[in-house]
Formats: sequence, structure tokens, C-alpha cells
Amino acid sequence: MSSLNLNNIYVGENGRVQLSGGSSNIDFVDTVDQMIAARRIPADNLEKRIEKNDEKLVALKELQTLMQDLKDSMSNLYGATSFDKSKNIFESKQIFASSDGTNAASLIGVTASNAAASGSYTFEIDQLASNHKLSSNTQAVAASADVTGLTGTGEFTITGGAGSASVTVSAGDTLQDIRDKINTVKDSTGVQASVVKVSATESTIIFTSTEEGVANRMSFSDDTGSVLQSLGILSDPTTINAANVIDDGNDALVQLDGIAVTRGSNEFSDLIDGLTVSLYDAEPGTKVTIDIEQDLNQAKTAILDFVDAYNAVQTFVNDKTFVDKTTGKPSEDAILLGDSSVKSIEATLQRIAGSFAQGVTDRVGEEDYSVLAEIGIDFVGYGTNADQSLDKTLEINETALNEALLNNPNEVMELFLFRAKSNNSDLSMTSFKGDTSAATYDFNIDASAGVINSVTYDITIDGVTTTGNTATINGSSITTADGLRLFYGGDKTAADTATVTTSKGIGAQFYFELDAILDEQEGALTQAISDIETQNTSYQDGVTRIDERLDRQREVLMDKFIAMESALARMKNIQSSLDELMAVGKEKS
Repeated sequence: MSSLNLNNIYVGENGRVQLSGGSSNIDFVDTVDQMIAARRIPADNLEKRIEKNDEKLVALKELQTLMQDLKDSMSNLYGATSFDKSKNIFESKQIFASSDGTNAASLIGVTASNAAASGSYTFEIDQLASNHKLSSNTQAVAASADVTGLTGTGEFTITGGAGSASVTVSAGDTLQDIRDKINTVKDSTGVQASVVKVSATESTIIFTSTEEGVANRMSFSDDTGSVLQSLGILSDPTTINAANVIDDGNDALVQLDGIAVTRGSNEFSDLIDGLTVSLYDAEPGTKVTIDIEQDLNQAKTAILDFVDAYNAVQTFVNDKTFVDKTTGKPSEDAILLGDSSVKSIEATLQRIAGSFAQGVTDRVGEEDYSVLAEIGIDFVGYGTNADQSLDKTLEINETALNEALLNNPNEVMELFLFRAKSNNSDLSMTSFKGDTSAATYDFNIDASAGVINSVTYDITIDGVTTTGNTATINGSSITTADGLRLFYGGDKTAADTATVTTSKGIGAQFYFELDAILDEQEGALTQAISDIETQNTSYQDGVTRIDERLDRQREVLMDKFIAMESALARMKNIQSSLDELMAVGKEKS
């Protein structure tokens, strides 16, 4: 008994069912499949290219992320300007506090922003600022009982640090009702109220200023009726009953380096630029010494983070372009080997890491740093490592880095940052761009009648001077052709001159190169990714076109084979009929 091979059954687009090779004994479905598969080899090759490109896309996008991490690590190491120096990691401060009495931390807290100058200050805290507070007399009613039988009804005015408001006491009001009415206008007055339940049948109300200090002391007046006088808050329509004052609401009294200072709050930041002071307790006669120093640990951490981010990029590139030095064969993961954008990026990073800070000048008695190697950051020796993934990465001599930061922190800062120094205190840098040069700018400012009329400047770069340049003016802002922006704070009533000298550190060079590489429109990585995506789209279109053409060819071939099968079937039927006729003829004869 023969079995049915379902693989030989073919159903065409018109729904017609045909047994493959039923008459010819040729499995034409398999034959056509093989013919189409042979003709589809170009599409198979395109799909392999797409698959390889997809692997490259994943790698390039991962590299893009690592490059962004490297750029982020430079955010505090390239010299971004801010009025409070918050973007300059080298200006970070740390606080040391000591006391000749009670532990300093229990008396005062001090935080320093980057704008704080290094130095030492001595505090004596004679008095804390306090909230003005007073109470009513204890009333012989429960907090939730009608109090107007004792106080009567009427209207009174509350005045505090925020302003004034009126409160109306109506028949049947309780102390809790009066409290709620006072708190409803709290934002308008700066006065809040609370009710104390002295006993089941006794209660009192307490008024407190929401802010500390003399300027926020409360005052009251009975306008109609005598509610506040009946409560014992006032001794007459406008005078506070001194017997019920709990706290006078005083200012803080502090001595700073022997200078008496008053503040209306226990927390203030207007005493010394960059310092926020919090007073916790007063102890007259106790001296608290606050020392403010550079926090070099933050600068070191930022530098270490930069090196780690740089090495993450380089080791990734090493892995994706790996060629065994012994056999000369690339690894299976070397999918970026030969990629021109990756080669260019790698060369750019190595060039900057090994380049000089631009415009760094020698100063008497100070050691200038112009390359990273001088502070203990250098390339791992190429070809000397058993682990090839470390080739061209950076390594740190922490002893050398610590010594550089400890002994010459300003020179380390200049090695990394973009810096501008002016000989005129009225002209200061506010921003710069990647194209801004390390140069000397000699400005001539034509000002009169309170406005800047024009600014011209000479610029000297590497000893070559270009004269007669014109700056752009916008109010008090002056911008050079290469993007150096400055603020002029002079009185603008007469002509002025200034010389500004800029230097461009390694961090600034890195930051702007990375910014260009990662640009969302024209960056090298963006373009590389876009080119591959465009190529893949083209390849996929080619695959689609080939498959559509082969689908048509397949139908044509199948129709031809089916026609052949039909013809063979008819021939077999005719032959069978002839055979039968001949057999009948023989029998008759």
C-alpha cells in the first residue's frame, strides 16, 4: 500500500490543488523551490549584509553611549563659567569647624558653595533668633465649647511679618473656631494659632509668628468688641499683655571676628559670599572657628572619573577592532574593524590625551603643567601588555596626582580648564565656545553717554597678531568673532582698554571635540549610524524587490510544470485508451 507525501501537494494562488509529479514522477514543487532558492542568492547576500550592519549599529550606539559618558565626565573639567563658580570642580570647598567650648557641630552649621573664598572665620553666638509667641489666659471652657459667653463677639485685626487681616468672632464660636479663622489668613499675616486643652473644662489659645526675628513680631487690635482683651491677649485695645508673652521674638546676635551682627533668622547666606550659616544654639563667650579650604578630593574624583570613562571607550574600541598580534586574525567580535569613523574617533581621543594645554604660561615660583603625563596620567605602553584590551588606555600614578593637586592645585586646574584672565576688573569672561582661541585679546572700548558704542580688538595667537577686529555688542555684553563672550561693568562714560589672556586646557579640548563627535545632526558617530541605517534600508528594499520578482517567477514556473503534468496526464489517458482498443482487437481476431 502506497503512502501519500503531503509535501508533494501544491496549492496555487487560485486555490487549485495539484499533486507534484503525479504524472511525470518529477517533484516539481521541490524543483521550483531549488530554482527559486538559487535565484534568491543575491537577496540572501543582502540579508547577511543587513545582519552584519545590525551588529555594527548595536556596537556604534554602545560606543555613542560610552562617548556621552566621557563627555559627561568632562562637564566639571572644561571650564564652564557661572557667576557662583558652581561648574568649576576645582573651586569646591570643604569646611573644618572647631570650638573652645561646646562641640561646634551643636552650635553652628556652615556650608560653602564654590563661590566661597578660602579663609578662616571666628563666630560667637550670643543669641538665637526666635518666633514671637504669646498665649491667652486659660479659659474656663472646653476647647470645643462656646467661648463667646466669656469673650463676647466682635472683630479684631492681626498684623505680622506678612501683613494684616481681620478676624470676626460670631456668637457660638469656640476657641477652635477662632483658631481656624486665624489660620485661614495665616499666609496673609504670618501668624498662626493653636489651642491647648488644659483640662476637660479648660483651654487656652497660643499665637506664634511663622517666621523668626523682630521684623516678624505680632501686633493686635480689638476693632469692635473686646474679644482679645477678654482672652487676656491685650491689656487694652492695642497693647499686648506682657504677662502672657512666651517669647519676645528676637533677632539672632552673632559676633563674626569680633564684629557684632544681627539677623532675623537662624539661617542666613548674606553674611559672607558663598557661605550658608545655620545657628543651632547660643553660648556667649564660646568661640567657633570655621576654616574653609579647597576640596581637592572632588577635583581628584572628577579626574579619576574622566580616566575611567576614557578607558571604557578605548577598551570597547579595542574589543570591537581586536586583531591577534600573534596570528594576525581578527576576533569574532571585531565588527568595527576598519570602520573609518571609529578609527577617526580613536585617533582624535589619543591626540588630545597626549596633546598640550594651549596658552599655559610660566609664572615665577610656580610649576606649570602642560600635558597630562606631568600630573601622573599617561598612556599604557602599546604592545607591552599581555591583555591587548589595555592598549592605548590611560593609567594613573596616584602619588604623582596627589602631589600635583596638593602642591599646585591652580596649575592642575589650568591644565584642564579654559581660563581667561583680565587686567581690567570691569571686563570679565561669561562664556566661550569650542572655536575660542588660546590667545591674548587687546580691547579698545569706545563708550560714552552710558552706552558702548564700539569695541575693536587685536588678537595674538602663537605670536601672530591680527589687528582691527570688531566685536559684537549687545548691551553690556561683548562677543569676539571666535565666540569669547565678556561682560563690561564699567560706567560707560569714557573710552576704556583691557587685555584678556585665555588658555585652553585638555579638558576644554576634550569637551568640545566630544561635543562635535556627538552632535545630533553632523557628529561623526551620528553620521556613521545614519549611513548604516540608510544602507540597511536600501538593502531591505533590494530584498523586497527580489522576493516580489521571484514570487512572480515561481507562479510562472509552477503554472508551466502544472501544464506539463496536465499534458502528460492526457497523453497517458490516450495511451491507455489505445492500449484497451488494441487489446479488444486482438481478442476478436
